[in-house]
Amino acid sequence: MTVGILGPLHVAVEGRPIRLTAGKLRTLLAALAMSAGRAVTVERLAEMVWCDRFPANSRRSLQNYAARLRSAMGDPLIETCPGGLLLRADADDVDALRFLRTLDRAAQAQDPDAERGLLDEALALWRSEPFEDVDSPWLRESEAPHLVERHLAALERRVDLDLAGGRKSRFTADLRKLTDRHPLRESLWLRLLRALVQDGRRAEVLDRYEELRARLAYELGVDPDPAIQRLYAEQLADHPKAYAEPRADHPRVPAVDGLSATGDPADRPAEDASLFAASPRRLPTATVDFIGRERDLASLAALVRAEPATAIVVDGMAGVGKTTLVVHNAHQVAARFPDGQLFIDLHGHTPGRAPVPPEDALDRLLRTLGVPADRIPPDPEDRVALYRGLLADRKVLLVLDDAAGEAQIRPLLPGSVSCCVLVTTRRRLTDLDGTRTLTLGVPSPADAIAMFTRVAGPHRVAGTAAGTLAETVARCELLPLAIRLAAIRLRSHPTWSVVRLLARLAPARRRLAELAAGERSVAVAIDMSYQSLPDRLQRAYRLLCGHASESFGADQAAALMGTDIMAAERLLEGLMDANLLQEPAPGRYAFHGLIRDHGAELAMEGGSGSAGRTAPLLHLPCPPRGALAEHNR
Repeated sequence: MTVGILGPLHVAVEGRPIRLTAGKLRTLLAALAMSAGRAVTVERLAEMVWCDRFPANSRRSLQNYAARLRSAMGDPLIETCPGGLLLRADADDVDALRFLRTLDRAAQAQDPDAERGLLDEALALWRSEPFEDVDSPWLRESEAPHLVERHLAALERRVDLDLAGGRKSRFTADLRKLTDRHPLRESLWLRLLRALVQDGRRAEVLDRYEELRARLAYELGVDPDPAIQRLYAEQLADHPKAYAEPRADHPRVPAVDGLSATGDPADRPAEDASLFAASPRRLPTATVDFIGRERDLASLAALVRAEPATAIVVDGMAGVGKTTLVVHNAHQVAARFPDGQLFIDLHGHTPGRAPVPPEDALDRLLRTLGVPADRIPPDPEDRVALYRGLLADRKVLLVLDDAAGEAQIRPLLPGSVSCCVLVTTRRRLTDLDGTRTLTLGVPSPADAIAMFTRVAGPHRVAGTAAGTLAETVARCELLPLAIRLAAIRLRSHPTWSVVRLLARLAPARRRLAELAAGERSVAVAIDMSYQSLPDRLQRAYRLLCGHASESFGADQAAALMGTDIMAAERLLEGLMDANLLQEPAPGRYAFHGLIRDHGAELAMEGGSGSAGRTAPLLHLPCPPRGALAEHNR
C-alpha cells in the first residue's frame, strides 16, 4: 500500500486507489500513517481525531472507524493491538516518512552529487502542504510544522549546491512562491536573491530587496540580514549611476570606526571623542538553534520601535528563554544603533555568584566604552554622571541580562532616549517608571517539538511517532531549558531512543533529576529563584507546591498557610512578582509543572534548596480540621 499526506490525502492498495470520504476516517488513517508499523495508543489517536471535543466513548468510536477502514482497505492492514491500533506498512510506504528518511540519508552523503540526487528524490515527494485536506488541528499543529521546516531547509540546501557549483538553479520559481508564503524567512530570500544574481536578473534582485526591506521594517522594525545587505550592496556597486542616490525611505549607512557615512569625522562632542570607543560590538553570539517565537519577536520588535522608554523589560520564569529571545532581537536591530551594542550579565540568579553591584557594572561598561581605568571615578555617582554623559545623544543598544531588581539596574540606565535598553529578569520590575514590559511564556507545542528536534538532531528523532515527541516536550512542560537539556541527553546517549528518554521523564519525582546536562540543570535554575525569596515567601512556596491543588484560589492558600485572605493575596503577589506563580484566570493561581515538582521536593525535604543552602521549615498554624479536604476539591 501507499499513503500520501504531503498534499491532499492519497491512498492506494496494490495500485488500486482507495476513496475515503468521511473526515474522521481520513484523519485516523493519516494519524496511523505517521506511525506506520508502530502501535498508537487510543488516547493519542483520540486527541488527533477529535482534538479536545471527545465523544462519549472515544474508544468505541475509534473501534468503529477502524472497522470501516479495514472494510475499505483490507483486513490485514489495520491491526488492533494492546492499548491501540497499528497500520501494517513500511516507512517507505508513507510519503512523509520516506521524505524524512531520504533527507537523513542526504545529510550523511559524502559526495555532493549523491546529496543532490537524494535531495531531488525527497523534494519530488512534496506535492503541497502536509495534511492539506485532513481535518485535524493536532496533525496540522504538531506534525506539519516539522515537515514544512525540513522541506524548506532541504530546498535551501539544494539551491546552495547548485550555486556552489556555478549552476543556474531550477528552483527559482519555487523560491518566489515560498518567499510569498513565508515572507519573514530571510534564509529563503537570501537564496532567491542569489539565484536571481546567478540568472543575471539584477533589476529583480534590487526590487525584491526593497520588497523584503519594507516588509521587515513594517512587521518587525528591523533591517534585512547582513548577508542580504552585502549582496544588495554588491549589486548597487555594479550600477553606480542608476542607483547613486539613496531613496528617501532608505536607512542611513551607519557610522563605522568614528567616521560618518561620507568619510568625514562623525559629529561628536570633542570632550567625549577621546574617551568613547569606536562603535563597540559586545553582543553574545546568537543561538544557532533558535526557532519559532515569531509572535514574541514581533511583540519585542514593536516595543523597540515604539516611542522611547526608560527600558524594555522581558521577564519570565527561569529557563523560559528570555536571554535567547533578547539576544536574537538585539542582533536583528543592531544596525539601528551604529554607536555600539553593549551586553552585560548582571548575574542576578547565577549559582555560586552574587549579583553584580551597580558600581562594578558601571566600571565594566565604562571600560567597554573606551574609558581608561585611571579615568574611571571611584565615587558611584560620578561614574553614573560620566556614563550618562558619554551616551548622551548617541545611538547605543544596551542589554542588561539577568537583573536581580530595580536597584541594580537603575544606575545603569542612560539618560538619553536615543539609546535603547533591553533588560531580562526573573522578577516583575514594578518600581521603574517609563518602562515597557513583555512577560515571556512557554512556546507553542509545535515550536517546542521543532526545538527538541533541532537540538537533538533530526537523525536522532527520525521515525519517532509525533505523539511521542509531543508527549516528551509535554513532560518538559514546554520549558525551553528543559527541552534543550532533554534533547542534549538524547544526543549524548546514542543508544537511547526518544521512547526511552520519555520513560525516564515519566515519573514526576524523577524528571527534575533527568533534566540536567553538564553544569546546567532545571532544578538549580528554579532553586536560584527560590533562594532569592524572603523567608515568608519561601515558606508559602513550599506549602503551596506541596499541598495545594493544581489550580487554587486565595481562600485555599489562606487555609493552607493559616492566615486571612488579604495576607494570602499579598504572599501570592510576591510569588507572582518572582515569576514562580502564574494567574491563568482572575483569582485562580497555578504553578508551572516543573516549579511545582521543585517546591514539592523542598516541602518533603523540609526546605533545603538544591543549591546547597538549608533552612528549617518554620511551621505556620495548621488550617482548621477539614479545611484542606474542602479546599483541595
